[in-house]
Amino acid sequence: MREGHPYGKKQKERSPEAVGFKEIFGVTALSTNNGLAAIFMSSMFMVYMTDYAGLGAWGATLATTLLLVARIIDAVDDPIQGFIMDRGKVGKHGKYKPFFMLSIIMTVVGTIALYSLPNAITTKPAVVTIWVIFFYFVYDIGTSFYNQNLLFRTMTNDQEERAKLLVGPRLWVMILGMMGAGMTAIVVSIQAVVGSFKTAYTILALVSMLISCAISVLGWFMVKERHVVEQEEDEKVKFSDFFELMKTNKPMMINFFKCIFTGFIWTFLFAAPVYYIKWAYCADLTTGALDAGRLATFSMIAAMMQLVPLLVGTIIAGPILKAFKGDFVKMHKFDLACQGAGGLILFIGQILGILQHSPAIFFIAMFIMAIAIGVDFVPGSSISMEIMDYTIYSTGKDRSALTGVLEKFLEKAQTALSSALVGALLIAIGYQVDSVTGDYIGELSAIPRMLTGLIVVMGVLPAVMAIIGILIIRKYPIDQEERGKIREYIQNHQSKKVEE
Repeated sequence: MREGHPYGKKQKERSPEAVGFKEIFGVTALSTNNGLAAIFMSSMFMVYMTDYAGLGAWGATLATTLLLVARIIDAVDDPIQGFIMDRGKVGKHGKYKPFFMLSIIMTVVGTIALYSLPNAITTKPAVVTIWVIFFYFVYDIGTSFYNQNLLFRTMTNDQEERAKLLVGPRLWVMILGMMGAGMTAIVVSIQAVVGSFKTAYTILALVSMLISCAISVLGWFMVKERHVVEQEEDEKVKFSDFFELMKTNKPMMINFFKCIFTGFIWTFLFAAPVYYIKWAYCADLTTGALDAGRLATFSMIAAMMQLVPLLVGTIIAGPILKAFKGDFVKMHKFDLACQGAGGLILFIGQILGILQHSPAIFFIAMFIMAIAIGVDFVPGSSISMEIMDYTIYSTGKDRSALTGVLEKFLEKAQTALSSALVGALLIAIGYQVDSVTGDYIGELSAIPRMLTGLIVVMGVLPAVMAIIGILIIRKYPIDQEERGKIREYIQNHQSKKVEE
């Protein structure tokens, strides 16, 4: 019998911390807008700016510069937004929930505007730059206000119930990602009717974002913050609280230092496979000739070895957490060990000279790493939410948004740095490909070095990062006994202003 979940002799009583279908459906629907906007603002945005916005060469320069500068600005912007959210007043809708509505509005406006450049300004670089920068940051600020762990933390104090809330949005965003793969085909279909790719992108963005907005707003009304801690008037949030947390909140800083290393695992894994598959399994290295048909097949397999394990891992995370008796920290260590093991399989296979001739080993190792990453989403997020709880318990102040600032910034920076590392490797070997045939036209003798370098990126580095992460998280100070005290404290100090 789990503590806090009493059972009668004949029937099970529903825990007051339990979440039902309404809450799970609500948080899943709420994630629609943020998930779909991310598709538009990833690879699609670059293609639109360079090829279809009518900006010529300036489009590539503007888009590349913007994406790099945005990561720098995030270092300042994210703490400010965390400060703003923690200063939010507790009302009938809760404390953090109103910011999710603001996130929906800003994300929709920013995304639609970026894909709706007026023809009158496309020949005026200065005006275009102002338009793109302004609406990109409307979008970027909107996405930063969407921090689902803040909402899940206030919806229930039970870690296993929080795990249920995590699964739906995770799976739904992945499904949206699969649908996003067909966006180009939709654009082509619209273009056949309207006669302009630029207009086609505008129509697709407008319709898609308005639909996602409606779905997310529906989800917003279906969720409720239960455990919002009331703040005293003389305990207003100050920007200096962020730096105070960095000095005094041991769980937060241990998790942050752990994430510095472990956050690179999935970004390294997904940044390099396409290049390894292309030149290890789909090309004649004596001539550089590419087998396009084989590349298409193997690329599809690689995509499945990434997507399917992530989906499956997310689904089975709940039962696995139960097997660990709710100890998500111990489960997190196990997941990191599995991720590191997959990386070592890749490295050992490359050193022994068998990986390049055995796609099966490559895909099996990818599967192991990806499914462990999928499973780890639940315990990783649970730790983040517990740190929010701990901050309230240890200080008597709700600084939940500020505690997640560093982790959120790391996620953005690590994705950019991983891509940059692969790019630096390719530059170092003089990587050159014929844009028409796809054949390699650089120095063929450099390809084996490139393949080994790619395995270092997606195999060795993740294994090292996993080991370091396990060593760091062992110092995580919250145990099961203190976990119960934290839960009781928040239960006894929640606000009475939230809507019934």
